[in-house]
Amino acid sequence: MYEAHYGFSEKPFNLTPDPKYLYLSARHTEAFAHLEFGRRERGGFVVITGEVGTGKTTLARYFLARLEDRTATAVVLYPALTAPELLRSILQDLHVAAEGPSLKDLVDALHRFLLEARAQGRDVVLLIDEAQDLSPEVLEQIRLISNLETDTEKLIQIVLLGQSELHEMLSRRELRQLAQRVTARYHLNPLNRQETEEYIRHRLAVAGGEGKVAFSSGALGTIHRLSGGIPRLVNLIGDRALLAGYVKGTRDIDAAMVRRAAAEVGAPPPPGPRVHREWLAVGGAVAAALVLAAFWPTSAVQAPSVVAIPQPVASPSPAQVPDPRLEAMLLAQPRDGALEAAVAQVQSLWGPVPLERTAFRSHMDQVRRLDLPVVLEVFHPARREACHLALLGLEGDAAMVASGGATLSVPVSALDRLWTRQAVFLWRDFDSLGGGTDTARAAAWAQGVLSRHGYLEAGPDLFGAVARFQKEADLLPDGVVGSRTLMALYSLGDFPRPRLHGGAS
Repeated sequence: MYEAHYGFSEKPFNLTPDPKYLYLSARHTEAFAHLEFGRRERGGFVVITGEVGTGKTTLARYFLARLEDRTATAVVLYPALTAPELLRSILQDLHVAAEGPSLKDLVDALHRFLLEARAQGRDVVLLIDEAQDLSPEVLEQIRLISNLETDTEKLIQIVLLGQSELHEMLSRRELRQLAQRVTARYHLNPLNRQETEEYIRHRLAVAGGEGKVAFSSGALGTIHRLSGGIPRLVNLIGDRALLAGYVKGTRDIDAAMVRRAAAEVGAPPPPGPRVHREWLAVGGAVAAALVLAAFWPTSAVQAPSVVAIPQPVASPSPAQVPDPRLEAMLLAQPRDGALEAAVAQVQSLWGPVPLERTAFRSHMDQVRRLDLPVVLEVFHPARREACHLALLGLEGDAAMVASGGATLSVPVSALDRLWTRQAVFLWRDFDSLGGGTDTARAAAWAQGVLSRHGYLEAGPDLFGAVARFQKEADLLPDGVVGSRTLMALYSLGDFPRPRLHGGAS
């Protein structure tokens, strides 16, 4: 209606999430960096949350628009689905046909596609918007989808976008396994006063209205106050204020027009302050490192792994403050050789015996269950390269870590906050099963172990028994006795080995 009056090519404050209108404030830039870095990590979940109208969907479309052509994407916009419906929606987006209607048929079809995509050098991204509406059962299915992997990397990157309630959902005990796989999270707060003004000017310029309409300083301040800095409310109020200027035959928008516009659209009172403090002392530095990693040329530097930023809380507890001794240990690590030095420290606990080395993304519950000394990749925002620590022991909430010959007892929470979830496990193949390469012998051996531990009581179905054990061990339940499954099965027995709990046995 008013475009010609102002000389716009289109309405500047449309509510449609058009990526070309995305205003990359500092916080939107940080959120995008988390998305981009999580994609490059190819593992775990990326979780972006924010209040209604803060620009999550627009940011998501901007992220998807920048993906390379070789990246296959599946986007779920209405997640109030059952697990089979979700899988069918994903397969439909990926143009994949399932051979049957059962849940297993759907998962098998997705797994085949992911393996084919990886063989072709293609990435696969699943993005779910409004993820706070997912049921716990569907979230569990999504976690199982994230288990689809090769020996070295995940086959699909999953992005969850949602309102603040998503944080609360992921804090539930029954969803802790999913929450522990979040490798990058960011909460998108509303715009501040300066960002709100820049946001308005940006949208006017994109619509071709730069210099053709003037919002007074009072009008801009009133928009920020009445919208609380939430972009969707800024759009609603800004659109109606422009309509008021059109009706009055003026191109100068003042505070009184804005107040009337807000009343006409029924803009709710600005939300009360919600404190979303990221990890004090390092949160901002982590975000800066992520931004740098997202845009730094890949040929110039190996991007650091994403540290899982803790869920925001109202005020920090002592456990949330970085442990200065741990920080000093990380900063003292040499630039090269930290991984092999940590591996050597774990090897020393086993003695001079040949060991298998298996690397994959893990979480602290799984580490406790395997009960093996392990090498953890950790990240410090002051270092561009990743660090490596040998985790030698766990006792309650204390972790014994080692680096460069020095050992240190730190809170598990402090270690977990720096851990990228990448782990290198060293274990002994006591029965010389070739680390799972001798498939026939490995299957026969696994059958005996599973039988002794009651997994075959329901019948002689070895595939089903292996899959049930794998699911309990939080491994991909593919029924195949590979290196990870062998390592987990050895942890059931009384083989002589060093342990995280209680030393050697």
